[in-house]
Amino acid sequence: MSPPIPTMPVMVIGAAFGDLILEMNRLPVSGGDEVARESGRQIGGCAFNVARALARLGAPVINGITVGQGSWGTAVESAMAAESLPVQLRDPAHDNGWCLALVEPDGERTFITVEGCEQYWDTHALSRLLPTEAGWLYASGYELTGTQGAQLLAWLRQLPDHITPFIDPGPRISELGAEKIAALLGRGAIFSLNRQEAAVLLDAPATAATVASFCQQHRASLIVREDKDGALVGTPDRQCLRVHPVAITLCDTVGAGDAHGGGTLMGLASGLPLAEAVRLGNLVAAIVVSRPGADNPPTRAELVSHYLPAITAA
Repeated sequence: MSPPIPTMPVMVIGAAFGDLILEMNRLPVSGGDEVARESGRQIGGCAFNVARALARLGAPVINGITVGQGSWGTAVESAMAAESLPVQLRDPAHDNGWCLALVEPDGERTFITVEGCEQYWDTHALSRLLPTEAGWLYASGYELTGTQGAQLLAWLRQLPDHITPFIDPGPRISELGAEKIAALLGRGAIFSLNRQEAAVLLDAPATAATVASFCQQHRASLIVREDKDGALVGTPDRQCLRVHPVAITLCDTVGAGDAHGGGTLMGLASGLPLAEAVRLGNLVAAIVVSRPGADNPPTRAELVSHYLPAITAA
């Protein structure tokens, strides 16, 4: 038994960011001075992490990520070329943003972000990239609440009916607001959130009962990622299923949510029901967290080697 083959296109919009990672014994206080150890530089950003995962898994990706002008833009373009993701959007006025990630001994991460071209959008250019057949579109809350977030949200709400939005609001969930969230859910968007983000959306801890109730009320589908506990999948018919996790040896959790989104979208683009697609998301995320960093999602060949044991165990 092999993983399904994705046939529907997935358009990915959002950020490709430079990541500079520093390890520290403790975070500095205001006015303080702490020693750090540089542990890596890479190209990340939620959208690029998802696009990279999809590309390695063999999904037909439409690259809606902007490449800017500057040193980070050059690095982003090189990283895209390595994943066979052709550049289709350029910003002549801004460089790509970058992020300083401060990692403490317990693995807790603190971020300092310098924003760039991912905050500026030409929705007419985005529209020219949209698939003409049934497909999916990934977007992150970082862009939906950014400089031109209102413009991007309006564009998402006017997408053709044959395109289904897949939204990962991330920690910006509280900035979106109930009205905008309701509008996206009404458009048929599927939201994927971690426990903390889901609690903000639900105004209560995420349990099978609270997720099922919310989904029935809003006629919506939700994915609540629960790390080592798997995921909850709620559907409009007031059903909430637990999709069990894949057993792994944890290395670090950097990029786990993005990997989960990439794996889930691969399943959806293959025509799988939502719960089965989330099972694939669990597997891809498990492979990523068993390795250091966010820049190592599995290839399709690697996924094949893990697929049957994971499905059998489930």
